[in-house]
Amino acid sequence: MTNVLRRTVLFSAATGAASVLFPTKASAVEKQYDPDIFAIEARMMRLSNRGSSLTESEKYGVLLATCSAQGLRDEAAEITAEALIAGVKPLVLRESVYQTAPYVGLGRMKEALTGVNEAFRKAKVPLPLPSQTTVDDENRLTKGIEVQTALFGDNIAKMHREATESTRALIVDDLSSFCFGDFFTRSGMSVKERELIVFAAVAALGGCESQLRGHGVANLKQGTSKQNLIDALQVCVPLNGFPRTLNALSVLDLNN
Repeated sequence: MTNVLRRTVLFSAATGAASVLFPTKASAVEKQYDPDIFAIEARMMRLSNRGSSLTESEKYGVLLATCSAQGLRDEAAEITAEALIAGVKPLVLRESVYQTAPYVGLGRMKEALTGVNEAFRKAKVPLPLPSQTTVDDENRLTKGIEVQTALFGDNIAKMHREATESTRALIVDDLSSFCFGDFFTRSGMSVKERELIVFAAVAALGGCESQLRGHGVANLKQGTSKQNLIDALQVCVPLNGFPRTLNALSVLDLNN
């Protein structure tokens, strides 16, 4: 990121905590060329005004999940820097990005992860962070099926039974072991916390409303409230825009 695009963190005069994401302490050139957009950005990324039912860790986590879904390296670096100032643990920030990998793809995830690690290095966070892996090649499939079944119930056994020979390696082996065995079994974050991250990442992808609905239900089953999910969408709307956000909102079936 060039010096022209770098921004610094503003602090709340009352609390000393980071209060604005992507604050507009921009260069004179930036302010001269586009003062309106920077003022709007600062207003929309003021976390103290957004997502009131979420913790600080959850707010930064869903923002990083959104960066991962969109492959946003610079924004991920800025969000991570501000999250560290706000007291969010580095391990939670890293796991928030890792968790998105089987949903958004490794390429986009690694782009965001590069930004996260840049912020860690600048903040003198010792790297690498401790491994949170709890599975190996022998048990990742069985452990993944256990988590998958806990989240989605008997539908998983039915899906496995109905998988054809041509799709079994993808639907059973890869989905259950990679998506659930490799990631949901990791320590450092609970399954409940990981499901909120997944919801935010899938919402940021757009066009995945069927999968988003399933993860919305899984979130509710884990004890995340519908308001938590709405607030996650509100926190991320400046990065996602309204078409994706309203599509995601529609799957929550707010009449029930």
